[in-house]
Amino acid sequence: MAGTIFYMSKVEHILIAYGGQLGYHHGAKYQILRCWHRWYSGEGNSVCVVTDQPQIFDGYPLRVLRVTERQTKEWTLDGLQHFGIKIKGLELAAKTGTAEKYLLLDTDTYWVKDPAKLVDRIRPNRFVMYCDEGRIKKNRNKSINRFEEGLRDKIIKYGEQVYQLENDSRMLNSSIIGLHASDVGLLDEAFELFSVLEPLVEAHTVEQFSLAEVLRRHKFHIEFGRSYTQDWSSIGRKNYVTPLLRSFFSEYGEHDFSKHLTLWNQIKVKRPLETLLLQKYERAVSKFTEKYRI
Repeated sequence: MAGTIFYMSKVEHILIAYGGQLGYHHGAKYQILRCWHRWYSGEGNSVCVVTDQPQIFDGYPLRVLRVTERQTKEWTLDGLQHFGIKIKGLELAAKTGTAEKYLLLDTDTYWVKDPAKLVDRIRPNRFVMYCDEGRIKKNRNKSINRFEEGLRDKIIKYGEQVYQLENDSRMLNSSIIGLHASDVGLLDEAFELFSVLEPLVEAHTVEQFSLAEVLRRHKFHIEFGRSYTQDWSSIGRKNYVTPLLRSFFSEYGEHDFSKHLTLWNQIKVKRPLETLLLQKYERAVSKFTEKYRI
């Protein structure tokens, strides 16, 4: 089984690896391996993975929390939206951990600058998020605009509170979430809001919007960490990186942490120019074919 971290750490790095696609689990392992020597294994640091497939992380020196079938059903609103697992998974890690601060990073993302600088900015009443995507109202982004369409003129009760879309409501990207242990209760409130907003908005980002709104309503200060990371979140990058990760763990097995730590830099997540050009060409042909139904 994966090792358990028993000591008190200043910060625990949280990864949530969920679902039947191994790419998310392999992405978490890649992030851990890439960041281990530089940041994750340093004094005052620990790592926790929240996952529905804990066996994949056997042999890794982490705290591993299993997501049960019952939790999956509750946290996804009975399968309506799986991103609810991010809020509740982070909450579970923070409520069961012993760290002073918690810093979540998506599994298709990795640090390129020392996250300790972000950790230092996390304090009570101060969160870290990935980036600010702008105001909801009159936003030109079609996905963000769906929130105005779905919530316009609605007064919504959640818990003991009442919610209404405001002029200063904003979309904050949750690829990074950093919080102080004293503020973990806001995640429960964010999930309550998520639960009532999700059926009203045709978008996949209700989870991060709900957290952003709870932070706004409580007048939290927000720091942003986008410049500290790189990722393979786009479709083209995912289509390139996912097979590389699958091949690596197929060749070296899932559980040999020491070997993985020695060899992980064989995985080149940056696409070669010829791959990028080929993907662009294939997309262009696909769009042309679809448009003219050839």
